[in-house]
Amino acid sequence: MPRHRPLHTLFKGGVSCAVGGLVAVMIDQGVRVHLRHGNHQIAADSLHMLWAPAVFLLVGALLLGQGLIDVLALLVAALPWPRRSAHPGPPVRRAQRYAPAAAARPPLRAVPAAPDPYLQACRHLGVEPGSSWPQIRAAWRRNVTRWHPDAGGDPELWHQRLAAYRLLEASQGLRLDLAA
Repeated sequence: MPRHRPLHTLFKGGVSCAVGGLVAVMIDQGVRVHLRHGNHQIAADSLHMLWAPAVFLLVGALLLGQGLIDVLALLVAALPWPRRSAHPGPPVRRAQRYAPAAAARPPLRAVPAAPDPYLQACRHLGVEPGSSWPQIRAAWRRNVTRWHPDAGGDPELWHQRLAAYRLLEASQGLRLDLAA
């Protein structure tokens, strides 16, 4: 996919080619005038200036080419190509392909409800649901020295308990006072 606007690139390329062509024509006309008046040295020096419009023409041609490639890429991307899987499965027999979809599908099973994050957080910290913020903070401070990985606690459980504490802190609408 192009990273820029292809029509903008085409426009810049066209302008660059037009400027290069116009400057080249002007230099050529100047060379002809100097040759008619017998100023051969000035005419020769003017011919050396044709490198500037040549650069404009070259850059313009490159921009036009890039713009055309980008437009073509957009057109190709917009075509309705058939989508194929990167890992095709086994070939499907004709009878299976046209079988009713409901008969081919296994029956749906009930999905158990996800546990309530608040109740799970209370369980991780060992507090009752509905406990006040001072009770939650007291339970946290009482156990943090045992739970911390630096004190020999399990790092995975530490991260779960820390997340639970932060969840309960947010549910109470308070922020931890680091100074206390």
